[in-house]
Order: sequence, then structure tokens, then C-alpha cells
Amino acid sequence: MKADLHIHSKYSGIGKIWKLKFLDSVEEPRNILKAAEKKGLSVIAITDHNTIKGGLKAKKYEKEFNVEVIVGSEILTKEGEIIGLFLNEEIPKGLSAEETVELIKEQGGLAIASHPYSPICKSLGDKIFDLNLDGVEVFNAYHRDGLVNNLALKKVIENYHKNPVAFIGSSDAHISSMVGNGYTLFNGETAEDLYKAIKSKKTTFGGSPTPLKQIIMWSYKTVCYSERKLIKSLYKNNVNLLNYCLDSLKFYKKLIIILAGAIYLFSPLPVISGIVGNYYLKYIAKKKVKALELS
Repeated sequence: MKADLHIHSKYSGIGKIWKLKFLDSVEEPRNILKAAEKKGLSVIAITDHNTIKGGLKAKKYEKEFNVEVIVGSEILTKEGEIIGLFLNEEIPKGLSAEETVELIKEQGGLAIASHPYSPICKSLGDKIFDLNLDGVEVFNAYHRDGLVNNLALKKVIENYHKNPVAFIGSSDAHISSMVGNGYTLFNGETAEDLYKAIKSKKTTFGGSPTPLKQIIMWSYKTVCYSERKLIKSLYKNNVNLLNYCLDSLKFYKKLIIILAGAIYLFSPLPVISGIVGNYYLKYIAKKKVKALELS
């Protein structure tokens, strides 16, 4: 069966690339399960940034859809991001990678290195070979360049005799249509079967890179969501955008942001920014891979 073990929901907070800040995801957990069932996934993990809230919310919909939910979190450590699966409690960000892995395992969870050679995300790089990890994400569908995924797979294979880990594939979905673009294959059907498969290093992976149109749609949905919240805050109090109360934002600033959002939505900017961003990310991925190969 298939499992997608890296998915973000609206509880994932604020993302950042360079100096650009944005809503990481605006997707409802129920929509994620609906998409997962449609894609034929038997198990998914909600892995919002530094919180298990999305996973806990998603578990409420398990009976409505034929999909089992693993509570997880993508935790930012001092050295890079680590996914914790089968969590019961929050794990704080900002600890060392070793401390984070230890806290995950104290809960009986699994520690997975996400996108270890990403040029845009906080990633562990070769640090993965110094940690007591259960698995490494060797295919991340959101990283469309292909280069960093191939590098991760190559390095894990080369070091497998010293550091055996489970091979993990994931979508890194930020909207529901991305769910299942990447997945982990395992023998069995349940989350318990998946747990045993990862522990025994008997998993493989599959999928295809996230289509560019889905990346563009993610930015479009994010701006639409923000616009609706801002417009609502013009005539109603106590409107929150994530954990930020929009009451504290001055009226004229709201109008400026709404205007900027409207220009973005009703122009070719989503498509242009998507295409330009895609080429730029391929460029920096090439640079990073080349630098690592020379080092």
C-alpha cells in the first residue's frame, strides 16, 4: 500500500524563503483526507511545521474517509528539519538534531530526515549519517528539479552498509491536490504495518514531481485566503490570520495589502512568478549539487 508521510495543513504557520514570508498552507485537514482517499492512499501523516495540531485535527476525519492518519510534525532543529511520526506531544523547535531525534524516540515515534539536500529548506545534509534516524526522504515531490532527490538517494545507497535507513517518498503537499504526488510503498495496509516496515527498513518509494500548475495554484489559494480574511476584517472585529489578530493592523494598511493581492490575483503574476521561480530553483539546485560533489 501507499503512504504519504509529509503533508502540510493550515496549522503549518508562516513559511519563509530568503526574506519572503508567506502562509505555508491554508488547506483544511478534511480536504487532505478526501484527496488521500481519492489517490488510493491507505495512510497519511500530517507534518505541520513545529506542531502536531494539524495531525490531531485530521484524525477526527478518519472514520469519514478510508484513510489512517499518523500524527507528525516537521521540526526545525539547529542543523535542519526532521520529521517526527507517531507523536503524542509537541517537540520544541531550535534544539540540536540529536536532542530532537531522542525526544521523538522517547515517544515511541519515528525520526525521518526531510529533503536532506534541499537548497531552499533548512536541511541536514550529510548530518543524516551522524544521527540515529529511522528513514530518509529520498524522494520529495515538491522539489521539482530532480537533482537533490537523486543526490539524497545516491548518498543513502553509498552509506547504507554503515547507516541503514528506510527509503521514504513523500509529496510535501501544501494544498490537497498535491497529496500523493510522492509516496512510500510498504507491505500491509495500516499505520502499524507501516511502522514495522520502516523499523525493519523494508520500504521503497514512488511518485512524480509536483506539476508546476499545482505550485501556481498553491500561491493563488494562499493569496485568496488572505484576501478573504483581510476583507472580512474591514467590517468585523476579532478576525485572525493564523494566530495574528487583524484588528491591530491599521485600516489603510489593510486596503494597501488587499489592493496588492488583487493585482496579483487578476494578472499573469501567479504564472510568471511560478515559471521564474521554477527556473531559479533549478539553478540553485544545480549549484548546490555541484558544490557538494566537489567537496
